[in-house]
Order: sequence, then structure tokens, then C-alpha cells
Amino acid sequence: MRKHVNRCLKDFCSPLGAKTVLNLGAKPNHIDKEGRVYEDYFPGADFRTLDLAPHDDPRHIHGDLMNLPADAGTYDLVIANSVIEHIDRPWVAAPNITGLIRPGGHLFIAMPWFYPVHEGPYFGDHWRATPSGMRFLFGDMKEIRHDFSPSSILAVWDRKKYWNKTNSTSAGFCMLMRRE
Repeated sequence: MRKHVNRCLKDFCSPLGAKTVLNLGAKPNHIDKEGRVYEDYFPGADFRTLDLAPHDDPRHIHGDLMNLPADAGTYDLVIANSVIEHIDRPWVAAPNITGLIRPGGHLFIAMPWFYPVHEGPYFGDHWRATPSGMRFLFGDMKEIRHDFSPSSILAVWDRKKYWNKTNSTSAGFCMLMRRE
């Protein structure tokens, strides 16, 4: 799934030419599951991170999406890669996330479904949503595109009715939205 998310991040976001990028729930020099640094996906961009965990890099914003610091700024692209499922109350954080995006800017969301429950010192593991859930949560933004991550899990019960549809069983999804 992570390889698919990385491919979507490049395919969906590279053509945007973002000059300012904010990666949520990450620290500077955070690497993807294939060993590449996320910042390298956006050469020449002012790349910053925001996370509950503090970090001493000046490009890092120590903040909570539920209550953002006033100087968090606005960005051409905000990345929420496997982040929203860890937010205690995503309906409170969604307007704050939208506020981080300049008008005409974009939000990239990746959400796993079939993934081990994982929690840490600064986050829990609370929610799993679908693309329609993200459209509802970020109702003031416009969906540009989404894609489902392939899954090796197959459902057996009542296969003929539900499970023979493309993407009816997937490991998660990626979505690109634009702030109008």
C-alpha cells in the first residue's frame, strides 16, 4: 500500500508545481517506506513539517491540528499521509487543515484501511474513512481525483453481489482536493 501511496503522491502532486509544502504528522527528513525523503518529491519547494512531537529543525512547526499556532502559515500543498485516522476529532481539525491551504492550493490525503492498529506517545489510532467520508469532512474543498490502494484481501461471503466490483476491496485510498 505504501508504494502505491508514494506513487500517487508523485503522480497527483508533482504536476502542481507547489512552491510551499507542509507535511502533517511528520518531522524534517522523514522518509517514505521505500527509503526516500519526502522533501525530495518537491525539489525547490519550501518544505516544512508539522507534528505534535517537537523537533529542533527551524522548518518544523510544533503544533496540534486541533489548535494550530497563529503563525502556522498557508501553503500551496498540504500533505496528510496516514494522519487523519490519528486525529482525535477530525471534524474539529478539518477546518484548521483547510486554513493551512492558500486559496487554489491543494490537500493530499492518504488513508489506510487494512493496516495494523498503531499508536504512539503523541497519537492514537481512531478513524478510518472512505473518499466519500473525506468529501464530507472537507466539504468546502473540491475533489480533484482519488485512487484506491490494491489489496490482497478478498472477501468470500456473497462475492457475486459485492466483491467482484473493481476496488470494492482495497487497502486504502489517496485523494487530491483543491481549496476553491
